[in-house]
Amino acid sequence: MKFVGSLFTLVAVAGLASAADKFDPAKLAGKWKFTEGTKAGTKVEAKNLEADVTIDKDTVTIKGADMTHVMSYKLDTTKTPVEISLEGKEGAATGSKADGIIELDGDTIKLAYTTNIPGFDGKKPTKFESTADNKAFYFVLKRAK
Repeated sequence: MKFVGSLFTLVAVAGLASAADKFDPAKLAGKWKFTEGTKAGTKVEAKNLEADVTIDKDTVTIKGADMTHVMSYKLDTTKTPVEISLEGKEGAATGSKADGIIELDGDTIKLAYTTNIPGFDGKKPTKFESTADNKAFYFVLKRAK
């Protein structure tokens, strides 16, 4: 019986530790910079990654030299990896929708998604990768200093 009690205590403590490591959406808020990107397996040119990204509690704004995209987003933090749904609200992305996954590790975001844009309308990714077959977009962002 002692063993069962000890096992229960171990499981309870492990559960508390994993709950503490849960994805905290509030930590997404702030300014970010793209460090790399891939679109359907093709590397995105560095000049196309030159944009300021601002994330608040429900919006992502991407501002480049000649464009601004504003997207609303929703997270499902009960899933592993965390799932994200985006919807274009302003700019060239208006009306587009995307479903994917997101990971936040300190000052780094990994984001992989597919959209309803013809040619990029694959299944929601389950891995942080972009290939010609999965048609996904994959970006890595670092918190701006």
